[in-house]
Amino acid sequence: MRAAELMVRDGLKRFEAGLACGEQANSAKMLAADASWAAAEACMQTHGGFGFAEEYDVERKFRETRLCYVAPISKNLILSGLPKRVLGKSRSY
Repeated sequence: MRAAELMVRDGLKRFEAGLACGEQANSAKMLAADASWAAAEACMQTHGGFGFAEEYDVERKFRETRLCYVAPISKNLILSGLPKRVLGKSRSY
């Protein structure tokens, strides 16, 4: 989460300065999605079978955190786009 927060702050500074901030925004989204998934996985492992019970809301949060990986842009698109835009590499998809 700390890495995502730092990327957001860096992106915000660049945005306010009128500079391109797509690299920071995409990196922050990917890092936050990874942290969210790790937290949801730990929560599900801790609750075990009760994590699937609707009254605990663990399963709902587990589903919602999965959404971070696919919307509005998937992690795979981020991973394929950053090398092209940031490192100047050729398209890999």
